[in-house]
Formats: sequence, C-alpha cells, structure tokens
Amino acid sequence: MTREHSVTLRAPRSSDIDARLALGYSAEITRMFGGSAGTRSDMTREQASTWYHRLADHPCGWIIEVDGKLAGEARLDNINRQDQRARMAIGLFSDRSLGRGIGRAAVRLVLDQAFGEMGLHRVDLRVLSFNERAIRCYRACGFRHEGTERESAFIDGARHDDWIMSILRPEYEGSLER
Repeated sequence: MTREHSVTLRAPRSSDIDARLALGYSAEITRMFGGSAGTRSDMTREQASTWYHRLADHPCGWIIEVDGKLAGEARLDNINRQDQRARMAIGLFSDRSLGRGIGRAAVRLVLDQAFGEMGLHRVDLRVLSFNERAIRCYRACGFRHEGTERESAFIDGARHDDWIMSILRPEYEGSLER
C-alpha cells in the first residue's frame, strides 16, 4: 500500500476489458515495454479483449488495482517448481500511475505471493537498461542486477541492452525485517 493509495492484486474479470480499453496506450510506457513509442495510442475492443483473455487464462496473472480501479497487470511466468523459480513481468498502463509508489507496492505484493504462498526461492525479471524508473523500483524492492544481455532489443531503430535482475527469498525476507 502506498501512503495515498490502496494497491491490490486480484484475478481478472470481464469488466476489465472496458477499463483497459479506456486506458489505451501510453507512448512512454509502450517504449519502456520494448515497443515503438510512436506506433499507436488507441486500443481497440478486440485488443482489450485479447489482453483480458490472455491474462485470465494465465495461472499466475493478476490485475493491479489502485483504489478499486484497473492500473496494470502482473504475472509470474516460466514457473519452475523443481528449481523453485519464476520470471516476473509487471506493468502499469497509465502515465498518471507512474512515480506514485504504485509499482513498488505491486512488486512487493507479487513477491509476497512468490515467496510466501508459492514457496519459490528465486524471482527474476528482464528490464531495458534505459528504463531507469523501473530499475529504481526493482532495486528498492531488493532486486539485484546480475547480468546484461547486450544489444538484445531493437527499438525505434536502435539497439538496447536488457538487464537481468533477481531477488532470492532470503534477500526478500531480510528486506522485510528492516
């Protein structure tokens, strides 16, 4: 929870199609996800429906809700029960949600699920090296930079590095004690 907002994770529901459609695309956020910043701003109902069904069918996919309204999505992908690890993917959809502690609260909720109920040992993620806002958020939540995939993303005619960041259960548990 942020100081001003109630951040929760919940299962997707069909009303999220209209909420996602209303949020549309943000050029800045699209670029931070690895898309071309100038290619689209409007979302179609078909795109919103496809997004909803993909998330609703995901075994560990959640809606990030802020004060009762859709703000983004979070997932744990590539879950490996043998090795007790997963890859986190998270994103907010509106520029108005950025810089307010919402992402940080949502990351912590996902990590609570991963290290608590799911009993995982490791959660990692990929983030574009120029996405400084996200990197600050992940570091604040205890993630460490552990590697770079050099020039692995081609965005708007330029090559960019991907960072691999991770957090282990003992590191997360230690951060809760502070």
